Amino acid sequence: GQWFWESGYDMHPIDELELTRDWNLRAVFGAFNAMKNKDGREKHRNAYMTWVAYVGGTRESRQLLGDVILNREDIIGKKQFDDGTVPTTWSIDLHYPREQYAVKFPDNPFISKAVHDRSVDRKSGYPVPYRCFYSRNIENLFMAGRNVSVTREALGTVRVMKTGGMMGEVVGKAASICLQNNCAPRDVYHNYLGVLKDLISRPGVMRRDTLEGEFYIADDAVRLMPPDIEFYDPAMLPGIVIDDVKAKLSDGWKSGEGLKEYIGDNYRYHSAGKEGSATYEWKVEATGTFEVRVSHQPHPNRSSKTKIQIHAADGVKEKLVNQQEAGKLAFGFVSLGEYYFRKGQTGKVVILSEGADGNVHADAVQILKK
Repeated sequence: GQWFWESGYDMHPIDELELTRDWNLRAVFGAFNAMKNKDGREKHRNAYMTWVAYVGGTRESRQLLGDVILNREDIIGKKQFDDGTVPTTWSIDLHYPREQYAVKFPDNPFISKAVHDRSVDRKSGYPVPYRCFYSRNIENLFMAGRNVSVTREALGTVRVMKTGGMMGEVVGKAASICLQNNCAPRDVYHNYLGVLKDLISRPGVMRRDTLEGEFYIADDAVRLMPPDIEFYDPAMLPGIVIDDVKAKLSDGWKSGEGLKEYIGDNYRYHSAGKEGSATYEWKVEATGTFEVRVSHQPHPNRSSKTKIQIHAADGVKEKLVNQQEAGKLAFGFVSLGEYYFRKGQTGKVVILSEGADGNVHADAVQILKK
């Protein structure tokens, strides 16, 4: 029951769809027969088949075009659309014949491989514009799911189920605007985009009994838990925030994402007993006193006495941080104290593995003016 039983790569997606389906069935039944009656019969004596799909599902059978045709360059460049409504984070995932089957069955191989273009930002994603969800030449036609206005490469990422489901929500809300204002889908973008954004921003459990009715949340509506936070965007935090990607790292640091609620793209960790340093630097723009903070994600295998140096105007100070315990401040930060810096100097924070009794953790440094 795996996704890679696919064929019909160069077949016509409509005229030859039945041929593609029948070839897939032949491959599946042939493989099962070999498993049951030939080389695998001892191992699979009690195996039985429960169900086989019999409706051909070609990924691209027809293309509908809207006022925007989303392409690969838009996605990997994170192009900002004023009508970006549906975020998606799946990679550009295209399927091709697996090499050994392409050699053995050159006319129509039946086992595929997935090739993922990792250029997509898997954390923050990118916005799919509302203008991909209605037709450019059929005035009253909405689209959602896989038949939206995108190129082949873009379809490789927007085609997944939760993304398609969000498209349905956007189209449903846009359709309500069309009914209220007796307008076409294109008019929603040009005249009612603010109204659409307001509808999208409302909680999913919010309802109204008629188009003219008041919005409400029913007493028996299911309250969803807040989403798990995996990371924080450093640009959204106050003060100067220097992420580990901008730190000067000695050899031996590894990147990680397993401990959630980190700052930026990832964090770094370094084994104890091996000399290592992570140096964070910034140009001081104004003379004064600043609070210096560092962030980490706690874990029992972290060092309980990580040595951190602060290079300020009056010299180098040293602090020890227990990285087995969570930081008490927002976003997992720990305060290293307040220090005096002079305008024009280079401020510096150095995280060291020297003397550590566990893995040393390096995530972000935050500097706040007092």
